[in-house]
Amino acid sequence: MTDPRQMPYGWAPPITDGFVRARSLVTPGRRIIAGLLDVLLLAVTLGAGWLIWAMFTWPAGQTPAQRLLGHVVTDGRTGQPLGRRRMAVREVCVKLALNIVTLTAFAWIDCFFIFGEQHRALHDRITNSVVVEGP
Repeated sequence: MTDPRQMPYGWAPPITDGFVRARSLVTPGRRIIAGLLDVLLLAVTLGAGWLIWAMFTWPAGQTPAQRLLGHVVTDGRTGQPLGRRRMAVREVCVKLALNIVTLTAFAWIDCFFIFGEQHRALHDRITNSVVVEGP
């Protein structure tokens, strides 16, 4: 395990059953609110503003809505926030691309996965990420 002083925000997540429990997991309701807020921010900023804002929030493992709500996307094994590259893969290559290809059917299926025990959406499982409450 990594030295706790090197972990983000000064915490070291315990590993239970191979799954990192960092702080507390974000509830399904708060995950849905964050998703809807991201869609609203995308629409209001015509996508460009959201993308520029995301360039500043992705290194901390957050989308713009997650930054406002205090959520952090972490690696499922290490508990480290996802960096800019992994957030780009998660948000653009997985979520956006699969929604375009499936004509938004992916979003509906993805949403139902957050009601499982680990509150992980399908895109979280694909990218091995966990959404937790921030500091």
